Amino acid sequence: MTFRSTNSQGSASETCLIDNHQRPITYLRLSITDRCNLRCRYCRPEEGVPFIPHEEILSFEELERLTTIFCALGVDKVRVTGGEPFSRRGCLSF
Repeated sequence: MTFRSTNSQGSASETCLIDNHQRPITYLRLSITDRCNLRCRYCRPEEGVPFIPHEEILSFEELERLTTIFCALGVDKVRVTGGEPFSRRGCLSF
């Protein structure tokens, strides 16, 4: 992932995220927990992954700050992930 600063006329003015194929990144998957009950291949492979202690998981305030930063870099769609809606206390208000 790289950053590129251009506007629609090609001059430097707006910073956006660019993937390895030079496409703008406009979509963010934001996981609120690592204890998801789904087995998506990209985050919970069959061989498993070690869980992060709860006190090390980002707070909702930190997640909001990250989202704000990514939106300033051109992200216009954010999907909050993490399994069941009640897998983390306070996630519904988030």
